[in-house]
Amino acid sequence: MSRGFAAETVAAYLAAAPPAPSQALAALRATLLELIPGATERISYQVPMITYRDRPFLSYSVAKTHCSLHLMSPPAAHLLAAEVPPDRRGAARFVGATLQFPADQPPDRDLLEVIVGHRMAEVDARLDSL
Repeated sequence: MSRGFAAETVAAYLAAAPPAPSQALAALRATLLELIPGATERISYQVPMITYRDRPFLSYSVAKTHCSLHLMSPPAAHLLAAEVPPDRRGAARFVGATLQFPADQPPDRDLLEVIVGHRMAEVDARLDSL
């Protein structure tokens, strides 16, 4: 399976994914929607994307061997890769601007809070300076 596939809604994307990744991404989605105030969702580039303050914020996808959380910010991913020690990441690893993880070992809420906090600060700073 590639990163994306034909789906017009997030629900359709999750329904089309294999069971284990679908469950992992559904749980990831629920946590992210709790953590991101005013979050909205849509399909973009054939994968689910979450927006914050009407800006692309995070997306997630299924690959053949893992799931991915796309930070959509290489600077934030680079900072987080250096800041979050491997023992706090579990089986997840940063590859470019993406956090890859096995479907059976998704990132925990604490790590997602750190990621969301960094990305919110980044988007807020950019928008508040306009």
